[in-house]
Amino acid sequence: MAHSCLKKNIAPNNHDNDYLLSEEHRKKKRKNLCRKTLIWSTISFFILISLAFIIIWILIPISFMLSLPFQTFMVFIPIASPRHANFNQPENFGLEGVHNFYISTRDYYDYNTSTTIGAWLILPENFETKSNNVSEILQNTQHDIAIYLHGVFANRAKAIKQYGVLRKHFLIVAIDHRGYGDSGQNVRMSEAGIVHDHLQIFDWVKSLNSKSDVYYWGHSLGTGLTSHTVKMLKNQKNITPKGMILEASFTAYQDVIINNPLGKIFTWLSYFNATIINPLDNNGFHFKSIKNIISIDCPIMILHAEDDSVVPYFLGERLAKTAQKNRKNDQGVVRFHGFSADYGFGHNDILMYSEIGGFIEDFKGDCRNFTSVS
Repeated sequence: MAHSCLKKNIAPNNHDNDYLLSEEHRKKKRKNLCRKTLIWSTISFFILISLAFIIIWILIPISFMLSLPFQTFMVFIPIASPRHANFNQPENFGLEGVHNFYISTRDYYDYNTSTTIGAWLILPENFETKSNNVSEILQNTQHDIAIYLHGVFANRAKAIKQYGVLRKHFLIVAIDHRGYGDSGQNVRMSEAGIVHDHLQIFDWVKSLNSKSDVYYWGHSLGTGLTSHTVKMLKNQKNITPKGMILEASFTAYQDVIINNPLGKIFTWLSYFNATIINPLDNNGFHFKSIKNIISIDCPIMILHAEDDSVVPYFLGERLAKTAQKNRKNDQGVVRFHGFSADYGFGHNDILMYSEIGGFIEDFKGDCRNFTSVS
């Protein structure tokens, strides 16, 4: 009986063995499945990385090199800001004493083609007039006039806070360059085309009022357009505005690309110049303020914030130093005002500085004195 019990206790348990074998098989299957999943995940990851590399660092540069519309869009970024702006109702933006109007210009590329450029006439603070006629107001004003040229990703309804400051010192003509807002929709956007429009706009303003002093105020990309326009006024018409103010300016457009966070994504490429810089240069996107500013014969004021994340501070400072070093004494003074990052002005808000009015009036004094000396 005992012998029988002993044999029973040591006999193999088939059910347990089957369970152990089944569990071991499942573990092997899970292990194989995990291994396959890891392999395919790794392969998928490297495929996605490769595709991203091909798209970002091969297809985009090549597409940019071959496409003028792509270049034009990336240079000007003519996206409406604010969107769906009703330019006929500036009061919707909290502005009173503003008149919407349009100027007809001849196209740079086809003189037989004309286009319309949208603009706002922003009356000076506490300005009283019974007229709603833009031409009549310009003819009769004795105020200094500032032609304001905005930068990218904007239209004439964007710089509302800035207008509030500037109208304390000027009657403002705020222009939407062709391709921005409702301006010049039937003509090609280009540096040369926009400057050609601005030369005609200056003529239009001076034809209405030859007595008031006219200043140019450019912001961001508008500084490149401003310096180019003022240079061409001298070269083509032997005319110089009273003064030129550049806010968040740069030396040349290629310097902005190289030093901008977006541009730095591509600068390490061996074909960066061939696909990005050279096509822009070949298609006339220069904005070489560092060259244009040497030829300008009026006082200049340059403003830049240290915490500007769009156009690096040192580009504005370099432009000012180049002008101060290379311009002759009889071309007018060059003032540079840098603003500490502690103020938090960034790219757009320098005019919120509490003492900016003093800077503007001091500069206007420079301009008046320069005229009397020359």
